[in-house]
Amino acid sequence: MLEGKNISYARTFVPLFSDVSFALKEGEMLAVKGANGAGKSTLLRLLAGLIPPPRHTLVWKGEEIQSHNLSSYQQNLLYVGHKLALHPEALLKDQIHLWRDLYKVSANVIENALEIWGVAAFKDKKISHLSQGQQKRVSLSRCNWLQRPLWILDEPQVGLDEAGKAVLSSLLTLHLEKGGSIVLATHEEVIGTREIKL
Repeated sequence: MLEGKNISYARTFVPLFSDVSFALKEGEMLAVKGANGAGKSTLLRLLAGLIPPPRHTLVWKGEEIQSHNLSSYQQNLLYVGHKLALHPEALLKDQIHLWRDLYKVSANVIENALEIWGVAAFKDKKISHLSQGQQKRVSLSRCNWLQRPLWILDEPQVGLDEAGKAVLSSLLTLHLEKGGSIVLATHEEVIGTREIKL
């Protein structure tokens, strides 16, 4: 499904990582590990197309990702990074309406996902008034309703309590059982998952 071929990246001429290769199939999860500053987030941003991938390094379903098909590739993925893609001054219900209009998804479907994550009761609160963990739950609720085969998640466990981690774990398992694929950066042990160490 997703293949990386000898991916290298340098920042201000200083190599961050070199020759990263992998082949991710349907129903598989790949954990990206490494010390702080090793380049995990950069690699995930590159895989998501937020940093243009070098030529001949990224292949999606047999087709090399280049500038002309990057947007089409991105329609197949869900990226959740450290920046949670939420409007801090908006009410949560306004964020729901934004997602509804942007992704053409029923507001009820989004609200049901927020219920699963335990944050639906905060619809009339400003997002900036939610705790960091609650904001993380809101952002990760996209995993429930945005139907994309490839998830790219940057340290999704960070900021979650044990109940939140349990919801996340069940979602990851369900996505893999449905034939989806996942790349996630993490410092935690993920049983039964292949790893890349930067």
